[in-house]
Amino acid sequence: MNEESFDLPLPAEPPPKASRIGWLDWARKNLFNSGFNGTLTVMLTAGLLLLILGVLRFVFSPDRRWEVMPPNAANYVVEAYPREDLLNMWWSLWIVAALAGFSTASWGMGGQVSVIKVVASVRAIGATALVVGVLSLWSPAGSATQTVLVVGGVALFGVGVGTMRLVRQEREVSVARVLAIVGALLVGLVWYMPLESSTTWPLTFTALVVVAFHWFGKLVSQWLSARSIKRVITILWVLSFPVIYLHIQRNPSLVWEEVTPWLPWACLLIAAGPAVIRVVSRAGREQAAGVNFLLGAVAIYSWAIQWPMAIRVLFLLLTLFSLATPTFAASPKARRVFYWTWLAGGLCTLYLFLMGIGSTDLATRGHFLGGINLTILLAVGGTALSFPLGVMLALGRTSSMPIFRILSIVYIEVVRGVPLITVLFFGDKVIPRFLPPGLDFAGEAKALLAITAFSAAYLAENVRGGLQAVSKGQSEASRALGMTTAQMTMLITLPQALRVVIPALVGQAIALFKDTSLVAIIGLADFLRVARDIVPNQPDSLGSILENLLLAALVYWIFAFSFSRASLRLERRLGVGTR
Repeated sequence: MNEESFDLPLPAEPPPKASRIGWLDWARKNLFNSGFNGTLTVMLTAGLLLLILGVLRFVFSPDRRWEVMPPNAANYVVEAYPREDLLNMWWSLWIVAALAGFSTASWGMGGQVSVIKVVASVRAIGATALVVGVLSLWSPAGSATQTVLVVGGVALFGVGVGTMRLVRQEREVSVARVLAIVGALLVGLVWYMPLESSTTWPLTFTALVVVAFHWFGKLVSQWLSARSIKRVITILWVLSFPVIYLHIQRNPSLVWEEVTPWLPWACLLIAAGPAVIRVVSRAGREQAAGVNFLLGAVAIYSWAIQWPMAIRVLFLLLTLFSLATPTFAASPKARRVFYWTWLAGGLCTLYLFLMGIGSTDLATRGHFLGGINLTILLAVGGTALSFPLGVMLALGRTSSMPIFRILSIVYIEVVRGVPLITVLFFGDKVIPRFLPPGLDFAGEAKALLAITAFSAAYLAENVRGGLQAVSKGQSEASRALGMTTAQMTMLITLPQALRVVIPALVGQAIALFKDTSLVAIIGLADFLRVARDIVPNQPDSLGSILENLLLAALVYWIFAFSFSRASLRLERRLGVGTR
């Protein structure tokens, strides 16, 4: 019988299991591997324990007035907003919660996480609570909170240690399930805290809204493509910002007798925009230049006569669209996108004017925004508005056209040469003197514009660094493929530059969030001013300034730490810093 040989595939070897190193072995290897390192570890640990003990003595001292915080929760969040209109604030929160739940499901955020990491986090939380509870026993007075910390810390630490020995290394769980458990625990904490039922029930409903729209997003994802859903969600997030602050919270009241004289002309101008774009895109170079010159002349002339401000801005916006048409709307598909972009931009501009000129129906004597609500408006709005302006300044500074390069350099260097507080004073006191008669901005809007102008200069330098990090071979290859300058910038150069500078952009966003506390100098009641000046000076809260400042520091740290962790996850997903 002839022997035949067969090439049988060898079974693939499983990957080696990750070795688990106990905390004693880890400490011996990293902290006590030499006499000097061991001594340094002991000294730093002792100093850290003394610092923690001092903080805990302060926190659990009988002189502390932590009881003033729950009754002032509304002051911390909305400050002077009328209490009878707080339903507007809850509607704002529910809209954000709905979009957040819809986004987590539709964008596929979260994924899977190792059970080992979850258990390790539970063990770390338990150990922290146990250490804090034990050290707080040396404080001058005991309390039920100390007992809860000790007992809860022992329970969590024991559960973490016991589960760690039973769970397999490769087992994973969905992040959505972990977040659901954390959300349920937070809801339980809300009901445990001494809050009024008018606060606990809406917060519980907020958690239910997140869960409901998360499942709704999963259902929609089965019927629509991921690309369409992402576009819709992005548009909804962008539109929610002005709707929440200008319509829901401000609650404007329009006087139609003042609007009807110019509103039909504004609508006619918006409707004529696609026709202008079509004419410019199909005309020759000289004819398109003539149309753009005519539009620019009308836009400039409109500022010399008594035209409504909305018509002036719409004419200026139409001129900019017409100038960009030969570059971005050459093909029929791009032209259709440009049509819809103009209609959306024109309608949004008209909506902003209608909401801005209407007087508010709120019973407030001053600014209706304050507290954390105002801080979030300035931070998120300033970051979102400064991003496109900063990108344009960065492109202008690296442009080969002298006029754009010089203007960008002058703007960046002038703004970066003055502190933010000066820009805030300039926006609050000087800019209104250059506005047409009868036109003025609210204090919140002037602060937002000042923060946007200041942040854009620094963002432009960050983006310019990213543009310089892109090799010249990328642009040369783009030109070899026949790309225009606009296509090369939008599709090749700018995406790579923004990817490189993600850490710098997030760092600037964190700094901007903390710098919003400077708006108190122009009379706005942001969160820090509420915690420092307003709540401690109330009759029932006298002598609580240190407690309020500690609360403010904790809130700022939570937001900043959340930003940094989100940035870290984004960098890992995009592979920033890897080769």
